[in-house]
Amino acid sequence: MELLKVWAALLRRKWLFLQAVVFFTVGAGILSFILPKQYEATSKISIESSDASLSILSDMDLGEMASSIVGASDDTETKIALAEMRPMLDEVIWRLQLRDSDGELLPAEKLLVPGIDGDILAYPSIEIETQQGTEILVVLATSNNPELSALLADTMVEVYLTKSQEAAKKDTQDALTFVTGELGRLRGEFDTALKTVADAKAREKVIDLDSEVRAAVGRVSELYAAREEADAEIADVRAQIRQHGVANLDETFDLVSPATQSTNPLVRELKKDFSDLQQTRAKELLDKTPKHPDIVLLDAEIRDIELQLTEALREQHELDPDITGLQVQLAGLVQRREQIDGAAAATIEEFAIYPDKMREIAGFQLAADATEAIYKSLLETQYEIAVAEAMTVSDMRAVEPAKAPDKASAPKLIVYVILGFFVGNALGIGLVFLAEYIDESVKGTDDVKEVWPLALLGIVPHYRLKDKRGLIDALPATDPLYEAFRNIRNGVSFAGVDQQINILTVTSCVPGEGKSTVMANLAICLAQDGQRVIIVDCDMRRPVQHRMFPALSNERGLSSVLTNACSAEDAIQRTPVENLNVLTSGPIPSNPGRLVESLRLRQLLHQLAGQYDMVLVDAPPLLVVGDGAALFRSSKGMVIVVEAGKTTRRMLSDLRQRAETAGIEPTGIVLNKVDVRAGQHHYYGYYARHYKSDEKPGKKGKVA
Repeated sequence: MELLKVWAALLRRKWLFLQAVVFFTVGAGILSFILPKQYEATSKISIESSDASLSILSDMDLGEMASSIVGASDDTETKIALAEMRPMLDEVIWRLQLRDSDGELLPAEKLLVPGIDGDILAYPSIEIETQQGTEILVVLATSNNPELSALLADTMVEVYLTKSQEAAKKDTQDALTFVTGELGRLRGEFDTALKTVADAKAREKVIDLDSEVRAAVGRVSELYAAREEADAEIADVRAQIRQHGVANLDETFDLVSPATQSTNPLVRELKKDFSDLQQTRAKELLDKTPKHPDIVLLDAEIRDIELQLTEALREQHELDPDITGLQVQLAGLVQRREQIDGAAAATIEEFAIYPDKMREIAGFQLAADATEAIYKSLLETQYEIAVAEAMTVSDMRAVEPAKAPDKASAPKLIVYVILGFFVGNALGIGLVFLAEYIDESVKGTDDVKEVWPLALLGIVPHYRLKDKRGLIDALPATDPLYEAFRNIRNGVSFAGVDQQINILTVTSCVPGEGKSTVMANLAICLAQDGQRVIIVDCDMRRPVQHRMFPALSNERGLSSVLTNACSAEDAIQRTPVENLNVLTSGPIPSNPGRLVESLRLRQLLHQLAGQYDMVLVDAPPLLVVGDGAALFRSSKGMVIVVEAGKTTRRMLSDLRQRAETAGIEPTGIVLNKVDVRAGQHHYYGYYARHYKSDEKPGKKGKVA
């Protein structure tokens, strides 16, 4: 349903939408001819790893140096970022003297991001990207001159390759300069250290201090190793002694190990006697109590055996041969360790006689050796850097120079027209939505029901007849417009089912909504249906009904009757439409409201209701004057005419408040001047036209 509302809004405001589309489409086309032409030229750079350099350096055992040179050759994103840095761009701008409209050199940022003004005026710009699926950098240059765009692309490539080569060699050159300076300094330090060592040896008469020291250190190391071995053996023997002692402590007369019983006959015999006494006691207890003399005697013998067994075990443990042997072994190991300690102390004391100044010679020699090692390392590094500098080449090369383009790449007419068309569509829809949002007018029945849920008596489409009066008296009964007023007639009839409506007041919110025309056509429809109808024009401020029918005069009318200037029969006039009479407003009085509210008008309307089938009262707009409220009290019903697209929701809401305050309950609403080609009622015009065409004489109509 929301889409239908959008479509209806577009149809209602199609000219606003079409104007936006046409304006932007045509404007885009014109803009494509006015804007400066843009020319694009491309130059390409290939990124290649130096396999030859890598192979040569690897053969020379300089693989690490080789990897540091060519290790980042495949990092295309980094290379693009380096190419877009300010030094590169400033060099290109300086070489080509690229200047802005003020004569100043272009900022480096403008060469990468020209901005909206730069895109429109085709200022020089550069874009660098990778060709998809390859290791090729594409330099895209754009300007308003084909030769300049090609020159800009080639200059960018040239500057980038030159700067890359210089950057690659600069690292090795700086390193070589540093290493050469350090070599000169270390050479002097090394010579000084060697001379110091030679002078010290000559002064102390030392030939080979290193050999003597190494011999002493080796001897001491051997003695320390022997001492550690003796310590380990001593610890092992002591552990065995402790283990045997623990095992002997665990052995009691209740728990005697098999080994003890097998090696000690006394223990074995006592253990057997103890077991026999235990068995005898157990048998005696079967017939005797524990206090029986025999049992007491057996208990004494058992205790005696226990004492003898305990003493035998103690003697066994003290005279254990295993423990004795381990103790002898331990004494020998302790004596051997003391001998080793003595030998180590003697060796250390022997070499302690070296004077302290010999240590100074060793310090001088150590300093000389360290300086020599650093010097040799720097010599090797100097060689590697020199080779690497000679082998350092850029891993990029130009593979395709730029060519001046034959035709401009932008602006393209078809692209601009299509873009303008879509922008126009988008903006047109936006303007339509904005207009719909701002517009509070009632456009259909749904809008009316949202504000005032009255009965909808009918819909009158927006029409235009040859007769400028807008009357339907000359239309055939099958015309859709005639059917619209017939529907209003039926709506009024249905509304008067409970109480016949023979006096009907027709009014509106404000002037110009077509209430008088709607009432006149409703009267024509009723009269042609055979009813006797009279129109009473009570709008004494702006009377209209006398203009609807050319034969009528407004010299006498309602005001004349109410002021007793003439009778009602003299003021009522016939119309060309059979059964339809009109009581015009008559001369405009000085106080129309007083006449409308008079009792005489009520009596007149009831008198006319007795003479005619329907009395139609043309009342002033309710929001302008209050006459309509007074006329409602004299009527049996009231119809409010609402013009679609003019009457706003606020007007209708104010009218509802006034009606409810005055106690007015309208019979229903007639929606007038509805655009049946759009909105909620588009089907009305479609089916009405087709239904009418099928009823034309001479044509076979469709079944309705």
